[in-house]
Amino acid sequence: MLRFLGPPQRACDGFTRREVLHLGSLAALGVSLPEVLPPTARAQVSAPARTFGQARACILIYLFGGPSQLETFDLKPNAPSHCRGEFQPIATNVPGIQISEHLPRLAQQADKYCLVRGMNHEHPRHGWGLYYMLTGHRHNRPDLDAPPTPDDFPGVGALVTRLKPRRRGLPTAVTLPRWNRFLDLPNDYAGEKAGFLGRAFDPWLVTSERDGLSFRLDDLALPAEVPVGRLDRRRDVLAAVDRRIADWGELGQAHDALHAQAYDLLASPAIRRAFDLGHEPTRLRDRYGQHPFGQGLLLARRLVEAGTTLVQVNWHNDGSDVKSPFWDTHRDNFSTLRERLLPPLDLGLSALLEDLSVRGLLDSTLVLVMGEFGRTPRVGQIVMNNATNSSGRDHWPHAYSVLAAGAGIRGGSVYGVTDDTAATVRDRPLSPPDLQATVLHLLGVDPAAQIHDRQGRPHHASNGQVVQALFGR
Repeated sequence: MLRFLGPPQRACDGFTRREVLHLGSLAALGVSLPEVLPPTARAQVSAPARTFGQARACILIYLFGGPSQLETFDLKPNAPSHCRGEFQPIATNVPGIQISEHLPRLAQQADKYCLVRGMNHEHPRHGWGLYYMLTGHRHNRPDLDAPPTPDDFPGVGALVTRLKPRRRGLPTAVTLPRWNRFLDLPNDYAGEKAGFLGRAFDPWLVTSERDGLSFRLDDLALPAEVPVGRLDRRRDVLAAVDRRIADWGELGQAHDALHAQAYDLLASPAIRRAFDLGHEPTRLRDRYGQHPFGQGLLLARRLVEAGTTLVQVNWHNDGSDVKSPFWDTHRDNFSTLRERLLPPLDLGLSALLEDLSVRGLLDSTLVLVMGEFGRTPRVGQIVMNNATNSSGRDHWPHAYSVLAAGAGIRGGSVYGVTDDTAATVRDRPLSPPDLQATVLHLLGVDPAAQIHDRQGRPHHASNGQVVQALFGR
């Protein structure tokens, strides 16, 4: 079933203000990640005009918890055993580039992506790192579980929704299958929503059904007996009420904007087609992987094809141990990565890159794979979490990796060099603000575009510099 979920004031919902549309049974959602960032030197000036707006869409894959650079994209086989760990590097289809032995399918797609090995910042907390990566601004509330507030800087999905024209009948930005949070914490993390731009610019949340293989847009559901043709009549009936709500100031304005978006989405054939994964061949769905991550990537690809600008695919609720959850491998780092995390990443991401390329979408789709930081260079090293044991790695923000592909990013390249234990960046460091500015530039949003907070103070969409060296062939 397709339902639209969000904050209480966000969507109008027929006469009950709770559930407006039932779009029927939908198969698993799919996501498409485009090729993104090609590595070289950092630009001191704006990137060439020819790359501005080269990305029609972006698929941002967020591996919540902080994936280890040493077990994925920046292995150090010559380091001491307590640093290099158990995994070995393997050759890719690009001479001189190696990645983890547990990413064999991705190794054969290396000509399509850039490995950004020089990502870094200074704070080892999840909430701070997530906020910095997705907003490009340092968090002024560095608590581990700081929830979103109306004074936060907006995440990249909200910025795109605010600064790019919306296609009628399609959400500009979608997040699936959940907001990022740990299972034992009550709040989502700040950084993924619209903050001071207002709730009208929040990305639409797509949640998964219980099986994890199908999805729904929450907070918009219409009883099955109500045909789409009756929406217009209901809209007319509610118009007078909505005019009253519009008089409530900021809250009313947000309601009005979300109400209009909701009706567009409910009546949109493009949305219904995008969510019907049953139109995909079984063998393609199998190629992505019959698991929540793979089917989410497939839905992302379909949403991008339909015209959605930004799809953020967060790691799903995989039932992790709360002391070492998701990609936060404080314990059993090697067995967890080998058995539970890397196989679906390898299968799903390689399928996405291949699928986008075959369909001619990779040149216009930016694909990013990131987390909030990396892991400690020494196995068992404690930085801030005493749950880390002798088989785990703690948080490490000083050097970590991002994968970027498509939309003008130079495939088959590496940007940034770390030291012999992947502990520090030796050459071409890259900051979250510069990455954010580059993403906005590729999506056709000027990083210097002005936005205003709730006090009316002006801010640039991004304070970073576009990384010109990532572009090219």
